[in-house]
Amino acid sequence: MLNSDNKGIPDNNQIRGSCRVSVILPTENITPVYQSPKQLKAFIPEEISSEIIVVHYNQNEAKDSDLRLHAGPEFNKNNKKTEIPESINEKDDQKVIHTKAQGEFASAVMKGIELSNGQFILAMDADFPYPEDVIRDLIKESINSPNSIIIASRYAKGASRQKLTFVRSTISKGARIIVRHGLKVKDVLDPLSGCFALPRQLIKNIRIEGKGNEILLEILVKVNNKNKGNDNITIKEIPFQQKDIHDAKKLDFNRILGYSKAVWGLYRYGRKSKQVQNDIDVVQEKKKHKSVLFLSKAGRFFTVGASGLFVNYAVSYLLSNVVSNIWYIQATLFGIIISITTNFLLNKVWTFEDRDFSVRHFFRQYLSFLALCTLGAVIQLTQVFVFVEYSHIQYGLSLIMAVCVASLGNFLLNKKITFGEKIWE
Repeated sequence: MLNSDNKGIPDNNQIRGSCRVSVILPTENITPVYQSPKQLKAFIPEEISSEIIVVHYNQNEAKDSDLRLHAGPEFNKNNKKTEIPESINEKDDQKVIHTKAQGEFASAVMKGIELSNGQFILAMDADFPYPEDVIRDLIKESINSPNSIIIASRYAKGASRQKLTFVRSTISKGARIIVRHGLKVKDVLDPLSGCFALPRQLIKNIRIEGKGNEILLEILVKVNNKNKGNDNITIKEIPFQQKDIHDAKKLDFNRILGYSKAVWGLYRYGRKSKQVQNDIDVVQEKKKHKSVLFLSKAGRFFTVGASGLFVNYAVSYLLSNVVSNIWYIQATLFGIIISITTNFLLNKVWTFEDRDFSVRHFFRQYLSFLALCTLGAVIQLTQVFVFVEYSHIQYGLSLIMAVCVASLGNFLLNKKITFGEKIWE
């Protein structure tokens, strides 16, 4: 954890011999796959003083000796701050610091920031190819806009992305939708980027956990919350042409689980901060017109339903492909059960804000939710059959009407029966 006492990141004037830019290069390998320190030295304009910190993470004991052999005397064994030489403007004398970090990508970035001396921080995944012009633009924009977060974006206008499978593309899109609507990060097209730049002072007094891989997302959420109402904080995205690479990092269950934990933690952080800082707004929100509250809960309920489709598909696909001895029908059944469970939990905590988790109450609600979901499925199937066979309506239109009726009925019944609320409130 960084900044537990708001002392993790020193001010610029507290750093002896501070330079202009600190480049943090997290890598899972003995040597960075794409962004080598030697290349970066050539990319950074000569008039800008800089330092490069290579942070090795996910390193086991077998790799430790190889890492020390490669890094040589510049390997930072104890993770202590290393002073930058006085001849910082002479790039040939610039040292490259190698160090290790426990944990994932986010831990590596935060370890690099702790050891850095620069007024501006440029963090970039050393195992991913970023073009030279993008690196130069990140540094230039960061210095020219000292109160901004600059992001190398795969989704900004003018960018292009590597070709992904349909499943991975769908999961990636779903992850961004969750960030946009669940965490209210709406003005950033690529909140999960592995390459960004920002001024040190921007995160000086923000408590950063630095777990998992979503470090940029955590910074965006917490900076936005800390500086709410401050129009001087801006986000800029620089598009780049993403290359097709065969050794792209694998998207596995652990990666999805880590993302889910990060989003849930940031969601809870946002709710807690809002409750502490905006008690008056919360009271006024509860006094809104009943129709507004009804529509708000309906919107949340249907959003949760949409997320259930994503969870259902992801779990079913991963189980049927990762677990070799499981039948695809079994994988689909597990996907359905898990999606219903996540839907129930999200609706309980988010949609209806029910905090009673006593065992009896919890399982009574869960069984009621499960029964009503089953009833909704039966209603939908029946309506489709009646519309198509007896009313001779096209299947597509019949399906839309049946889904709408069943979904609305599912919401109203769960609102009344499962969570014990009045229908119109």
